[in-house]
Parts: sequence; C-alpha cells; structure tokens
Amino acid sequence: MGKISKKSDKEKQELYEWKRKLSLILDYSSKIKANSSLKETLTLIAGAAKDVLQSDRCTVFLLDRDTNELFSWVAHGMGSKELRFPSDMGLAGYVATHKKTLNIKDAYKDKRFNPEIDKKTGYRTETILCMPMDNMKEKVIGVFQVLNKKAGKFNKQDEEVLKLLSRQAASAIESAQLYKEMKKSFESFINTLAETIDARDPMTAGHSKRVCGYSVLIAKKLGYKQEKIDAIKFAALLHDLGKIGVKEAVLTKPGRLNENEYKHIQSHAEMTRKILERTYFQKAYRDIPLTASSHHENLDGSGYPNHIKGNDIPEPSRIMAIADVFDAITYKRHYRGPMPFSKVINILKEDIGTKFEQRLVKVFLGLEINDIFLVMINNNYKQNTGKFDEELEGVTVDEIYRKMENRIEDEKINAFRRHYPPRVNNED
Repeated sequence: MGKISKKSDKEKQELYEWKRKLSLILDYSSKIKANSSLKETLTLIAGAAKDVLQSDRCTVFLLDRDTNELFSWVAHGMGSKELRFPSDMGLAGYVATHKKTLNIKDAYKDKRFNPEIDKKTGYRTETILCMPMDNMKEKVIGVFQVLNKKAGKFNKQDEEVLKLLSRQAASAIESAQLYKEMKKSFESFINTLAETIDARDPMTAGHSKRVCGYSVLIAKKLGYKQEKIDAIKFAALLHDLGKIGVKEAVLTKPGRLNENEYKHIQSHAEMTRKILERTYFQKAYRDIPLTASSHHENLDGSGYPNHIKGNDIPEPSRIMAIADVFDAITYKRHYRGPMPFSKVINILKEDIGTKFEQRLVKVFLGLEINDIFLVMINNNYKQNTGKFDEELEGVTVDEIYRKMENRIEDEKINAFRRHYPPRVNNED
C-alpha cells in the first residue's frame, strides 16, 4: 500500500478559510428573519460579505430600469448618502451590462474604473471584486461589490463565496420586488373599489380615502408598526363597501332619512362584513372584515351592527369611528352644509364615553392641523411631503379648537380659515 500523502500547508490554509467563511455565512444567515425588510436583509448580507471576505467596504447596487441607472441600496462608508450613476458607467456598470464578474487587482490601472466617486468621498479604491446579481429569469437586477481586501488580493475562493452571497441577495431583492408589485396591485384594486362605492353618491366622493387618511394619522401617532398601519388603511378604504347593497334613492336622498330608510342604510355595515369574509386575506389582514364592519359600533354598546362595546370593539374600528364622523360632519351633505370646526370638535368631545374612547379622541386632537388639511383638501392618505401652510406648522387640532372657543383671533386662526371649510369636489 502506498503512503497517504499529508495535506500541504496551503491546502490546510484553504480548508481553514472555507470553514471560517462558511461559519460566518451561517451565522449571518441565522440573523435574517422572515419578516425582515429588504434594507435589513441586504444590510446583513453586505455585512457578511465584508466580514467573510475581510474587505474594507461592500456596496449593493440595484438596477433602476425606469432611469437605466444603478443606485446604492447598501453602501458601507457612505452613511445615508445614495450613489447613483448610469448603468453602463464604471466597473459596476460594466458588470451590469456584460454580466461578467470582475476581480480587479489595481483599480486605477483599469480603464473601466470611474475614479469620480473616490474624488467625491476621499476614499482610495485599490482592489475590487464585483459580481452581477441575476433574477430567476437570468436578468441582471443589480451588482454586488466588495472593495479593498485587507490582506492581499481577492482570490477564486472569494469569488465563490461572493457568488453564494450575491444569490442570497438577489433572491431577497426579487422576492421584495414581487411582493411590492403584488401589494401595489392590491392597493390599486382596493382604491378603485373604494372610489367606485363613494362615486355612487357624488356628495361623498373621496370620503373613504379621507377616513383612511385620518385613521392612518392616528395609528402612526399611537406607534402602530407598518403592517398594522397597512391593515387599518385597507379596512378604512373598504369600510363602506356594503353600501353597494343600499338603494340609490336612499343613498342620495336630499333630506333626512325616515326610520325605515335609516335602518336600510345601517345594513351596509353587516353587508361590508359579509362581502369581505368571502375574500381571502393573508394572515396580517385577516381581521379586516371585522375591523371594517365595526366602525359604527359605539363604546357603550348602542351602535350597530352587533351592539358590541368597549374593548370588544377592535381598536382600529374605534379609530375609524372618530375618522368617519369627523369627515362626515366637516363636509357638505344632502341635508346640511359643513359644520363649523369648533362644533365638529365639540361633537367628538361630547360623545366620549358613549361613542368614542377618550384616549383616542385625545390622540386625534393632538394631530397637526397641516396633516389634517393634507388629507382633507387633497384626499391623499399617503401624505404629501413638505408643508401645507407654514403659518400652521406645528399647530394641533386642539390648539385651533381652543383659540376658537376662547374667541382668539390671530394669524394661525386666519391661516386656518383660509382652508376651512374644505372645498367639495374641488369646487370653491
């Protein structure tokens, strides 16, 4: 029998490196949670690449097909700054365009290297390992790049490791993009449905979006996480879905309803629940049928359709109840005009304990009036960026109410009166 040759020191070192790298990759992978955001996931994967490959920096570029640019989603050493450039520029651009991995030993000796970023940041790039990220259809969706190995140059083993991490990153990106498209389609459908229901009576056009807007403002003030904010947003948009079963003559009657007509229109809440219960909602949104249909339940049990009370009413429904009444009485209806603002707030305050929860009304009164107007005037629950009226910056609903109650006339009240009562259907 021949002698079994001992492994060389080089082979032992390579094996040790593989074990070290795989151990770190597994450690980082265990930190990625199923509900992590794309930013969190890519930050972890980029951190893994930086540590595993013992490099100085790592950048994950995504491809923006609308502008044909690469932009940094995660970039070590850049803080919150975004790098953005044409998708065919520099080494990253070359990799994205030609779908080739580049292992550069000296960046400044490569004609494809773009030194402008170094000039802007004061950084000195030396070694680069850059790799395309492909989706399931083998189309480039971004570029994974590590810079400046701390000892020596990037080798073939490093390329294999980065390939593994880039696939993990590409999978996360593709899943996030698919989810984003599905969510966008879902939101578009719900918005269209809400607008269709509201359009049955031109007098209530935009009502569901505004109720949604006020509800989201309250939910954010309460510290709701994004998943819960999305759930209340969808429930609010769908809260009047059951009006599809209400006779148009009752819905648009130019005057007060009689007892039978009022009972008929009340049936929309139960109808909303029945329709939504036939709809499949993913786990995070399973409570939408109950939430949407319970916005007319009262704290003391005198509401409808099920006469539930107190904490048995879902908190999102208790929030929507305030938003629904506020919108209904600040806008024109068939039998009256918009109510004076101080009277609107008095109604909310007077119904604390019977219809509304004191804690939630207090949160509503603490909202900024600029945010209220952004929803009210623009019918936009997403909230525009920027200021609505500089003179009202930081002014709360309660502050305006108290000034009115105390008959204080100042620049804030004058600014408020420029926008209230709201215009109906964009008419002055």
